[in-house]
Order: sequence, then structure tokens, then C-alpha cells
Amino acid sequence: MPVIKNRDMKLEEIEMEGAEKILKANVIGPAQGWKDYTLRVFRIKPGGYSPHHQHDWEHINYVMKGRGTLTIGDETKEIIGGDFALVPANTAHQFKNPFDQEFEFICIVPNRGA
Repeated sequence: MPVIKNRDMKLEEIEMEGAEKILKANVIGPAQGWKDYTLRVFRIKPGGYSPHHQHDWEHINYVMKGRGTLTIGDETKEIIGGDFALVPANTAHQFKNPFDQEFEFICIVPNRGA
């Protein structure tokens, strides 16, 4: 059974259009024996954000620490450590961190979205 310690995660800066001050680690997926899904961790630094985008798969999120905002469609909500969110397939969405501390969350997606 794979156990990955938080301190051992390999977070890497995402360099893509529409993304700023955001890091990502693929933590558990096919390499660890989970063939259909991947659990990723994102860390958004203060002032950072993910691209405003959509795709044909859903994802499940759990906020580990900090706070940020999640826009799904036309609605934006603040989310904080301990909150859960579902981003439906084919729905525009974006994560932002307008606050002064790091915002870190888990994102589980089907492997076609990893």
C-alpha cells in the first residue's frame, strides 16, 4: 500500500497561459496502483490563480489549508480548509488566492484529466 508523506510531495510550478503562482504534484495515480483516477495537490501562492477553463471531466476537491475562491460557471464562493467542492464536467471554473497565505487543495480527476 503506497503511503506518500506530505513532506515528500514533489510540487512543481505550473507554467501555462492563464496560470500564475500555482504549483502541482500528482500524488497518487497509476504509478501507485490507482488505475482510473489521480489525486493531485495544488498550492496557490498569494495572488495566484489557475486558468479559467473547462473540460469534459469532473473533479472533486478538498481544501487542505488556507483559503481561496472557486468560480464555477457564474458563481464565486470562498472556500477554506476543510471544505469540499465538486466541479462538474463541461463547466468553466477557476481557483484563485486573493489572500495573504498559501491556499492548498486536493483535486481528484479521472486519468484522462491528470
